[in-house]
Amino acid sequence: MRKKLILGVTVGGSSRLLDGQAKYFKDLGYEVYLISQDHFKEPIFCQKEGITHLPVKSLMADIHPLKDIKALFQIIKHFKKVKPDIVNLGTPKIALLGMLAAKLLGVKKRVYTCRGHRFETEMGFKRKILLMMEKLTVWCAHEVIYVSKSLKEKAKQNGLENPKKSNLIGLGSSNGVDVSAFNRDAISESDRNKLIEKYQLQNKLCIGFVGRVSLHKGAYELVEVFDKLYKKNKDIRLIMMGHRKCDPKFDDYIQNHQGIVLIPFQDNVPLYMSLFDIFVLPSWREGFPNVPIQAAAMGLPVVVSDATGCVDAVNLNVNGYIFKTKDKTSLYNMLNHLVYNQKERQLLGVEGEKWAQNFNQLNVWSGINKIYSK
Repeated sequence: MRKKLILGVTVGGSSRLLDGQAKYFKDLGYEVYLISQDHFKEPIFCQKEGITHLPVKSLMADIHPLKDIKALFQIIKHFKKVKPDIVNLGTPKIALLGMLAAKLLGVKKRVYTCRGHRFETEMGFKRKILLMMEKLTVWCAHEVIYVSKSLKEKAKQNGLENPKKSNLIGLGSSNGVDVSAFNRDAISESDRNKLIEKYQLQNKLCIGFVGRVSLHKGAYELVEVFDKLYKKNKDIRLIMMGHRKCDPKFDDYIQNHQGIVLIPFQDNVPLYMSLFDIFVLPSWREGFPNVPIQAAAMGLPVVVSDATGCVDAVNLNVNGYIFKTKDKTSLYNMLNHLVYNQKERQLLGVEGEKWAQNFNQLNVWSGINKIYSK
């Protein structure tokens, strides 16, 4: 009889964090389900992976007591019907509610994939609430997978880690990177040239950012730093690809900036990443960001902050640089240096392709399966 496995994320579209993984476990013989928001992207993902979606209508990322209680009962209902042998839940809200539901129902193997700590960028009462939620989630779990070494260390510093439950697979990452997809040689030159023409990038040096354009992703500092670079050199561009979640004044500013190219999130990330000459991620906190690894696989030099998770995604001074979080002077100096040093960009890029091999998806998935088999 096949074991039943429920994977979980909170927000619609976050299922991409499990891309390929669900099918991998299905092919191993598991009966696989995804529990997440009732969102149009989720059934599409499940059809692609060949698994079943368990929609939770009241599920939302932010704290909302009434809806959270409703979501908990909906999750319990799904779990009672499926009767899973294993649950593996990641992202804060589904992890908390799902772990509670699984513990109440006595699910035999409860795995919490910790993809980051929201409390890191919060203060006061909200921080205390988030810390309490994290402690409760860890308490309900049998096993906790930390997606980076620095995230595991941060948990320990805040009294959240239980050494008997803690796991770190390889050098980190919750799903690894499909290195073969992020291969510059596999990119269609015709499609790339069409984008260059569309965004008027001929003879331009492009600094690229992929992620939510928001305060906590460091977007505000990045734009301020780029502004200084652009005033000095009008032939550079900042490409910001992702959903924008920023205040109206900032949003208006970047939309009207002559040197900034705004692109909504795209499914074909490798194609758009092929437009970049430098990749940057100035985030304030992460669990383990896969995007710097994807950029490294594309042969790009990588610049990241020293925030949790980010520090694990770069081989320091080998394929990229690390600057102090929110330190605009340091970020400016690193980007300015790379803009005017083509040879160094190339050397870092070559090393990045080697570095990316450490995060092969099959190695990560095999590590997860070993935890399921404990």
